Amino acid sequence: MSAAFALAAVLAAIVAAAALRILSAARRTPGAGPHAAARLLAMLAAAALLYFFLLPPASTPRPRALTLLTAGSSAADAAPAGDGIVLALPEAPALPGVARVPDLGTALRRYPGASPLRVRGEGLAARDRDAATGLALEFSPPPLPAGLVELAAPVQVGSGRQFAVAGRVEGLAGGQVELLDPAGARVDGATLDDTGRFRLTAVAGPAGRVDYRLRTKARDEQVQEEIALPLDVRAGAPLRVWLLAGGPGPELKYLRRWARDAGLSLHTQIAVGGGVDLGDPPRAMTPATLREVDLVVIDDRAWRDLGERGRGALRDAVREGLGVLLRLTADPGTGERRLLQEWGFQVETAELARSLRLPGSEAADAVAASTDADDAEARATDTPPLLSRRPLQLRAADGVVLQRAPDGEPFALWRAEGRGRIALWTLSDSFRLVLAGRRAAHGSLWAQTFATLARPAGLAAGAVPENARVGERTMLCAATAETAVLAPDGTGVALAVDPASGTRTCAAYWPAQAGWHERVDGDIRSAFPVRAAEAAAGLAAAERREATAALAGAGAAHAAAIPAAMPGPRWPWGLGWLLASALLWWLERPRAATARA
Repeated sequence: MSAAFALAAVLAAIVAAAALRILSAARRTPGAGPHAAARLLAMLAAAALLYFFLLPPASTPRPRALTLLTAGSSAADAAPAGDGIVLALPEAPALPGVARVPDLGTALRRYPGASPLRVRGEGLAARDRDAATGLALEFSPPPLPAGLVELAAPVQVGSGRQFAVAGRVEGLAGGQVELLDPAGARVDGATLDDTGRFRLTAVAGPAGRVDYRLRTKARDEQVQEEIALPLDVRAGAPLRVWLLAGGPGPELKYLRRWARDAGLSLHTQIAVGGGVDLGDPPRAMTPATLREVDLVVIDDRAWRDLGERGRGALRDAVREGLGVLLRLTADPGTGERRLLQEWGFQVETAELARSLRLPGSEAADAVAASTDADDAEARATDTPPLLSRRPLQLRAADGVVLQRAPDGEPFALWRAEGRGRIALWTLSDSFRLVLAGRRAAHGSLWAQTFATLARPAGLAAGAVPENARVGERTMLCAATAETAVLAPDGTGVALAVDPASGTRTCAAYWPAQAGWHERVDGDIRSAFPVRAAEAAAGLAAAERREATAALAGAGAAHAAAIPAAMPGPRWPWGLGWLLASALLWWLERPRAATARA
């Protein structure tokens, strides 16, 4: 039963009972008919007016354009279109004659049914995006400022682990981007092409909270921008890798050498036939042994030899967070393809070039480190080596490319399985990079692969925010009733889980201070940095621009093309009810006087 129906039923019952009393009294009193009729009509009018006062009829307001000024707006943006409304959000600059509102929700309550919603400037802050969902949105952003506009960098990493910093720089084609360690030494760099994209890597040092820095330079070597990259380096055990192979080979030899040099905890089992294994003492593949491993690297022959029980144990361990890299050294048969399909992969033979040159291996280590044109080693290794891959096309419905050949086809593809990851690998001779003087490229290839697939250490990805900013809403997921955040000054804020986040159990947090914050989950503490509101302005502008453009899609505009019906004004009905009630009171006076007489 709706509220409107229930209210109408109650009022009808009251009016019916009162009408019976009025009519009954009129029969007993001669000449009371006209007076009773007036009272009855006034009572009906009062009941109807009360109903419409409590539930006013809906009306469709005439749509008026609402222009919202955000950060980066100008005086030209403040000119209203026709009889439209212009309001400024808190981030917008002060402009004469423009009223300010604290948020988009307030603007929509003041002007219900306003359409379309025109956003001027860099875009909506995170605070206003939920309110803008589903509205007819028009957004024409200004050009992005020159500088860093995209950044993907970790905030937590294990000591001795490799980490990557990727992003995009706007308007500095031909310039340089450099990654500096906490001591200010350059650890990696790249030349920016027309797209401005870059990817730099480094190895984390001793445990502690440190600031790496990202520096951009123009063609003339002038520094354009330098921003801090706070990093929480955590002490921990080295990456634990279990290497299984159905036979020896140079690929395994150089992979083992790199793993030892990188400080990994490596356990090797290489079958040579007759039940004999090379490497470390063999161990059974059980849930207990797999819990002590972060990554299993296995070739197709060893994978077949595991049997159904061993593969089942391996897959169960993946669901608990283990990483698996399956090296395909030969074209799989029908049975193997079926098994791979059960694991979520489609593998088909394709007309692919068997040889490739690995991107990033163009310059040999000697060439990169020396400018001596007479260096014999540099002259001998100035051409990147040709590597071999199986002509196999790798596909998965939820697959993510791990490594891609120059022709665009992935030679390594991974997919998530529970909390872990499984990958297929078709490159067969990456060791040629080492033989060609490209040890750094070989190490970078395997370091990136291992870091992507291995069991995550500490909190799961997404447990702490990567781009928190003062005054901006940020989300912390996997939260519980005990989760809290400590600010740099020691003040704590308990988080409330949003029921709408479902199983992700996310909570919103608005940082008020820049610096290191701590997420507290019982005895577990995880640090994350918060940037100052004015720091890395290009990143903030690009983030607002991208999020607002996503809201301004054609689907959202179509959904809100017809203004929604809104409740009409209540005051006319309330005033009418008061007048009708006053009339009833006036008409009741003769009855009261008669009763007293």
